This record gives sequence, structure tokens and C-alpha cells, in this order.
Amino acid sequence: MHATAADTLADTLYIEPFSGLAGDMFLAALLDLKDPRVTLERMRSFVRESLGDVCTLETQTVWRQNLSGVLLDVLPRAAETNVHRGLKEIREILGRAQMTPAVRTRAEAIFVRIAVAEGRVHGCAPEEIHFHEVGAVDTIVDVVLAVQCLEWLGVQRVLAQVPVTGTGTVKCAHGLMPVPAPAVSELLRGRTARIEGGGGERLTPTGAALLMELAESFGDPGAFQAQAVGYGAGHKDPREGPPNLVRIQLGTRVEQRAPSASPRVWLLETNLDDTTGEEVGHALRGCLEAGALDAWCVPVTMKKSRPGLVVTVLVRSEARAAVERVLFDTTPTLGLRAREVERVECAREVVEVDLHGARVRVKLRHRPHAAMDERDASAEFEDLERLAASTGLSTRECERAAVALALQHYKSRT
Repeated sequence: MHATAADTLADTLYIEPFSGLAGDMFLAALLDLKDPRVTLERMRSFVRESLGDVCTLETQTVWRQNLSGVLLDVLPRAAETNVHRGLKEIREILGRAQMTPAVRTRAEAIFVRIAVAEGRVHGCAPEEIHFHEVGAVDTIVDVVLAVQCLEWLGVQRVLAQVPVTGTGTVKCAHGLMPVPAPAVSELLRGRTARIEGGGGERLTPTGAALLMELAESFGDPGAFQAQAVGYGAGHKDPREGPPNLVRIQLGTRVEQRAPSASPRVWLLETNLDDTTGEEVGHALRGCLEAGALDAWCVPVTMKKSRPGLVVTVLVRSEARAAVERVLFDTTPTLGLRAREVERVECAREVVEVDLHGARVRVKLRHRPHAAMDERDASAEFEDLERLAASTGLSTRECERAAVALALQHYKSRT
């Protein structure tokens, strides 16, 4: 018999940045889960052993408007105050740190995202960026601990609600900046954000980079069973906008087996001959984030022999209105064609396996009335690329090993 939500370990983390997110808020929320695998003392020991005596960690329970949560203070030692670093220096710190290759690789990927975003803002290469706030030791601790805590918890999948950025302006090392900060806008490029919330900056560059690197998608998690809930507080307590907290839920999201009746979905189409490839790509990503099951385009020849594209989106009834809004807002289309179609579905799930010290996500397909085998497993190529680069193996070798482990994991549950 297949495992059910009731007998499956909590391996999915759902992040709700309804009031934004910062690195210390995320760590505070993890502590508020009150899971014995993530404690303040374990965090302190890990920082001391991996990065040295660079800071102290202190917590307290605080109120933000009508909700309470944990507030975490990451207090740098005097020698670390006002120290700014570049990407090269941060990579050197991570290279010397006592941590698993998987944690080091993912932490470095977060800083690379920030460097690329800052480089776009300032018109230079990521390696030339001289971090100010992001290069401080408290941010390094935030990022490394965030990744390490997910490993301690055995989190295999991270989902996130569409984040709130805040509005207005924020004062930083570069002077007065609009909210969302330029780096945040670059980090979220192509992803949906809610530019609201008031109270100045709600989503920091570190918070945005964590969401982009850790969360596989923005949106509702669907059927979800929470086993632990935590609230992390920001240091400011603005009266304008939502309470300055982030909520996280640790639980399970188990896809149901394919239903006996084939579900009906909507196929939306529009022809375009006056838009760029970048704009079409932006529209397709927006449709997926709005709840589309799939979105694609194919080239066609249109009237007056113009080359064009047919953009097609597959969507359930409950998400149709949101997807139509995305298509009208992101393309110059004058209208959409819609028809209801029958869809035969295979249930699917994502498992994460540990391979050569790195975590690789593998999608598993459940065919109706058929046992699972190698045909039903597909590893995430981005994870394979990172693993191949760190081990010297080919991506094909990494994929075969990851698929074998995933199938072994699946069979041990059934």
C-alpha cells in the first residue's frame, strides 16, 4: 500500500512571507517550530564550529501587532562590525567552513544570486560587487544557518506564498532607495510579487534570495497537512500594513493517485506576432505562477506571411480567471480562444536524495495500474549540473545514481 499523509514524515516546508522576509526572520521562524532538531544551542554550536567565534545568537518572544513570534538577534563581534566583503571573500569563508558540500553549494548559490542582481543594478560583473549589508557576518550566518536547518529537518521540498515587498523608501549603504529595493526587484525578475504592505522595506535582498533559491514555486501549496508552525519576527514593528512576521509550516503535501474519472481542464490559446521572445517567456512564467498546469508556445505563419507564435495554456477552472488576467496584462493580445478538454493524469511527487553529499530532487510519476520503474523517475537537471561540477562525474552518471536512490526510497515506503 502507498504511504499516506498520516504515515509520511514531514518533509515539506511552506513559507508565508505575508509581511515580507529577512534572513533572521526565517531563522527565528525555524526556531519557533520547536523541533528538537533545530534549537538555539545547536545553531550556536554550528556557527562556532563552522565559522568561528564571529557572533552571538539571542532570542526573545515579541508581539507584532496582534501576533507573537520569535525575534532572533545575530550580534557580530566587535571585530566584525562594518566589515564589507565581495563574492570572492564570501566564497573563501564558505570554502573554509566546516559544513557539508551540499550546504556549502546551496549557500554559495544564494550569494551568487545576490551578486548577479547587484551587478545588474550597478552595471558590473558579479565578481566586482562589494557587498555592504549583505557581506556582513550576520547575513553570512543567516544564509548558512538557513540552509543547514533545512538539512537538519530533512526538508525535501520548499514552497512559498507570493511575497510582500513593502512600499516607500529605505535607507541603506547606497543612500535612499525605493521599495522594493533595486536588488530585490532584480532577484524577483520573472516571478510574481505583491508590491504592497506599507511600512517601508518588508522583503530584504537576503530574504528574496532565500526564496528564489529554496522555493520551487510561489503560490498555494494545495492539500497540505501541517505538523509544526512557526512565526519569526522582524526587528521593526510598523503600525502600517500587516504584522511584521513570517510564518512557516512544516508538514506533508502528498499528491493523490490519479482519479477514476478523467478531469476536465481548459485550453486557452492566443496568436501573437507583435511581441518579443522575452515578453512571451515572461507571460508563460506568469501563467504558471498563477496556477496553470502547463504553458507553451509554437511558431506559426500568420496573415501577411508574418512569423508569429501560438501561446497555449492548460489550466483548471478555478485558476482560469487568474491566468487570463496574466495573458491580458503581459501580452498585447486582443482575445483568447478557450475550449474544455479532458485530461488523463498521472499523480506525481518529488523526492530528494542525498548523493555524494549533495541533495538531488527527483520527480516520480505514478502510472495508473502499473508499477513504478526507471521510466517514471526524472532528476532535476539543475541539481545534476551542480553535482557533476563538484564531483567530476557526468550528468548522465549522476542521473542514473539519483534515479536508483529515488526508486529505492519509494519502494521502501510501499
